[in-house]
Amino acid sequence: MPHAERHATQGKAGELSYLAWPGPGDATPILYLHPVNTAAAVWSAVAEELGDARAAFAVDYRAHGRSEAAGPYFPADYATDALAVLDACDVERAHLACGSIGGAVAAEFAVAAPERVASIVAFGATLRVGWDEAALDDTERDLRALGVREWFVRHGAGILGPASRPEAAAELVELASAGRNGDRELDTVVEVLRTTFGLADSRSAGATLGARATRVPARVFVGTHDPTCPPAMAHELASALGGDVHIMVGIGHLPMLEDPGATAAGIRGFHADLDGGTR
Repeated sequence: MPHAERHATQGKAGELSYLAWPGPGDATPILYLHPVNTAAAVWSAVAEELGDARAAFAVDYRAHGRSEAAGPYFPADYATDALAVLDACDVERAHLACGSIGGAVAAEFAVAAPERVASIVAFGATLRVGWDEAALDDTERDLRALGVREWFVRHGAGILGPASRPEAAAELVELASAGRNGDRELDTVVEVLRTTFGLADSRSAGATLGARATRVPARVFVGTHDPTCPPAMAHELASALGGDVHIMVGIGHLPMLEDPGATAAGIRGFHADLDGGTR
């Protein structure tokens, strides 16, 4: 697949940056939803592994990557950002691929615009992280003492599994630290942390999806060494979406960064199961 082209569009909270990979117009494209404190580019190696069978798009949520920083920072707000990108690209319907809190973003997206979701495939994802106040306070204190980049240098590798690519930790630092104009602002990262990891709760969106008579096809992948969204969260998400759970041995919280080949294979296999890969 050719390398992605970077574009921008206006969202409700400011300018949104996104990546676009070309593909045939007769195949339903993929929309990638990244984990919080990464960026659209976390999916780059996966998209390249998948080749040009489908067009693909990946949004930098507000306050991530090259998008402008302006709250609020709840999953429903990130879903609004993702919808703005689909609108800008004249995409009516997409397969969603999501990671971490991207599971909550996908659920909010599917509640807000069900007709635009062809399927959902999730990696290390959840409807709610739910850190308590003490954990949030400790992390904020550490972030303010170290700064954003140094915090991820020291702690980023801790969410990766033993089977992760060696270079994944350094790539995570760059994805988590780099912003629109240099490194991301400390106060913004703290606000994102407290909102997305503490206050955000998309279980009601999951319940809405679970109550629907017709559900979109779904599959959830989870690493055996995921400390942030462990298997119990994967099963909760799968129950809400009506999908099954697949285990990735030796992988931590970011399969798309740790093992892009296996992640791409999981997406490819899931799509192949959807009516012979025609949906």
